[in-house]
Amino acid sequence: MRVPLSRSTWELALPGVATGLGTGLVAGGLAAFSGQSSLLVILNFLGLGIPLAIFGAGYDGLLAAGKVRLAGVAPSVLYWMVMFPIARLIHQLTLGTAMGSSSRPLFPEGILPFLAYHVVLGFGYGIGFLWVHEILGGWWWPRISDHNPVALGYVRRIVASVDRKAKAPRR
Repeated sequence: MRVPLSRSTWELALPGVATGLGTGLVAGGLAAFSGQSSLLVILNFLGLGIPLAIFGAGYDGLLAAGKVRLAGVAPSVLYWMVMFPIARLIHQLTLGTAMGSSSRPLFPEGILPFLAYHVVLGFGYGIGFLWVHEILGGWWWPRISDHNPVALGYVRRIVASVDRKAKAPRR
């Protein structure tokens, strides 16, 4: 099913955007908790939260276009194993540029080990993203399903899945 880019499509992206911004908020909160300057707190929030929010919206776009399945762990993990390292690279470059990285290299071990490490972290982020995304989506999609046919389809699939599980014989 091809979904045109419209208001209906953009409002589907709220769970992905909110999950990405929430991750940035956690990064900023950890920077604040560790006693970093206000500038570093803001840069941690924006430097990680904005790329993850954009990539979260991209995930929702793939979901709306039928390229990934609803509640699919493998598609989420594969997506974030690619996108999370890119987001972290943007985050690292943001922090390095703001702090003036002349005294310390941005990637002490090199960029390839940095990216490889974040591919591994992307696996875990993909699982966590999906968990939070499904919770937010389960709250958001019913609210917009009266005027958004894609959201209505999501709600129907979720209800059908719950009905199948409820009717399944217990062991």
